[in-house]
Amino acid sequence: MKAFLVNMATFCLMKPDVEKIKKALKDGTIDPVKMAGMASEARHKFLSSFVGETNAKQVNSLFESKLLLKNQKQAYITWAKRLIGLSKEVKQDMFSRIEKLDRVLNPKENEQFLQDLASTRLKVDVSQTEAKKIFDLSQKIQELKAKTDTTKYDVPLGLARLDLMDYINSLGGKKADFLTNIANIPQTLMTSLDLSAPLNQGWGMVSRKRFYTSLYTMLKSSVSKESFRNLQAETITNPNYQLAKKSGLRLTDLGDKLNLREESMMSNIFDKVPGISASQRAYTAFLNKLRIDSFNDLIKKAEVAGEDITLGSKSVEDIAKVVNNFTGGARVGKIEGATPFLNAIFFSPRKINSAIQMINPVNYISPNISKTARLEATRNLIGSLALSASVIALYSLITGKKQETDPTSSDFGKIRSGDTRLDVTGGNATYINLLSRLITGRIKSSGGIIRKLGTKYGETSGFDLIAQFLRYKLSPNASLLVDAITKSNAIGEKKTIPESVMDRFKPMFANSTVELLKSDTDGKFGFTLASLFGAGLNTYSQETNWEESSNKEMKQFKEKIGENTFKKANEQFNTDYNEWFKTIIETEEYKKLSDENKKKVVTNGKEKIKENIFKKYNFKYKQPKETKTNKIEKQSVKRLFPK
Repeated sequence: MKAFLVNMATFCLMKPDVEKIKKALKDGTIDPVKMAGMASEARHKFLSSFVGETNAKQVNSLFESKLLLKNQKQAYITWAKRLIGLSKEVKQDMFSRIEKLDRVLNPKENEQFLQDLASTRLKVDVSQTEAKKIFDLSQKIQELKAKTDTTKYDVPLGLARLDLMDYINSLGGKKADFLTNIANIPQTLMTSLDLSAPLNQGWGMVSRKRFYTSLYTMLKSSVSKESFRNLQAETITNPNYQLAKKSGLRLTDLGDKLNLREESMMSNIFDKVPGISASQRAYTAFLNKLRIDSFNDLIKKAEVAGEDITLGSKSVEDIAKVVNNFTGGARVGKIEGATPFLNAIFFSPRKINSAIQMINPVNYISPNISKTARLEATRNLIGSLALSASVIALYSLITGKKQETDPTSSDFGKIRSGDTRLDVTGGNATYINLLSRLITGRIKSSGGIIRKLGTKYGETSGFDLIAQFLRYKLSPNASLLVDAITKSNAIGEKKTIPESVMDRFKPMFANSTVELLKSDTDGKFGFTLASLFGAGLNTYSQETNWEESSNKEMKQFKEKIGENTFKKANEQFNTDYNEWFKTIIETEEYKKLSDENKKKVVTNGKEKIKENIFKKYNFKYKQPKETKTNKIEKQSVKRLFPK
């Protein structure tokens, strides 16, 4: 007899082992009936004397599977035959595999658990005690399934499934990759201590009813672990759950598998820290509820429209994509597990791709995309943009403060109040801003100064804009490296490495709120509340730091009045300048000036305020005496001029 391979996992029987079994079956040493009466462990040991310890589990597993058949005699014969050619087991989802093993986990002939069979099927080595636990949990699922209306979600059944999944994962589930886990700590901390999912990833659905019905679920999950678990149980028993998952709908959890978590929290190290855990539950709950409910609504619409909504149909996949795109969950590349790695480079790769897909015209006009999906994308985009524009217009009407409407301005899509900017577009206005600047070839600053893009040295080019845009999208770790090289952050602030590192561990909501409270912005409570729910909040400092100046005049001034007084004088300068600038920038006279003259006004204003500060401290700058070296250099420069 030729040597052969048994295609189940790594099970391999060679010719000597086959001959031993054949001989033992013929002379009665191996008696299937007697083997059936043995305990699983004893049978495993018995078979190892013929095929060795390595193959005994697989041979015993095959035998135990036959014990469950009604025709035991035929089963024993089949078992012997199958030792010459087992078919490869089809890979399938862990949970589905377990739930279908009720007969394997519960042999009616005896109470013992068929240990080797379970270990083989579940791909996890289990003990007798663990196997019994799996059986009990599985049995509970079967009992609940018999009582469940499959047309509705069922929380008790969902909880039972979650219990089983959690237990199996605790036995042999792969833990989160250590390095990726550590790399994502800064982002996890920076996006914690808030309820930011709605106006961050959920902005694309802000005009839809499901956006608002998901808010209550989010708030309940933030204060109660039980509410969050009930939501997850409700989700996995949703009648369309399997259809949604197979079609690619992004539904997340808070377990060890990092690629199954929301990308803003791809580190599980702080899962049990109060405040952080609450914000993670809220974030996940809001998006899961919004996505599964929106998916269900669109499936019903597609069915009414006569579209194919069966598993694997393109219509269903298109619907899942449009829901993902408008909730910041667009897939990045073909390798799903690569997301945690990409997260270590970019701040939110899924959200970046979602924004790109939202403005991609193909998704609105292509006849190859489901009509239901195209209509939903159009409604979502128009509705979100209209609502954001309405909020900005309403704020302008109530406060009398004119807001920016030029898409080439960095303030476009934001509410302006003093030095504070509130982004009400979920961060998506930045993409329109970049495209507008590249297309028109000009930039408008917050001060109203318009500059053209150029290619000469010192001029801002299109390449500079793209590079700056990408820098803003870097992850905390990647941006730290860039900051260390350039010795400043993305907005030009001088930062030491320790300062930059500390910035990566500050929750963004808390940090921006502190900056807001220090400013003189009106309506601080409203800005803070909007920021809590995900609107981007930034308070830009217009301050000038005299400490960074290498100017000889400033060095003399500091030497004259001392370091402490120098700092007070610097603070006074910034206060006076900010008050002056806020006044003149709103005047019609300033607005009518050319860009060049606006710059002159700002420069002269700073100079005048500085002179007033110097007068207050009776300081006059003394020109240093010209040294012999300076004189020689001047003469050299003069001689080198062209005749």
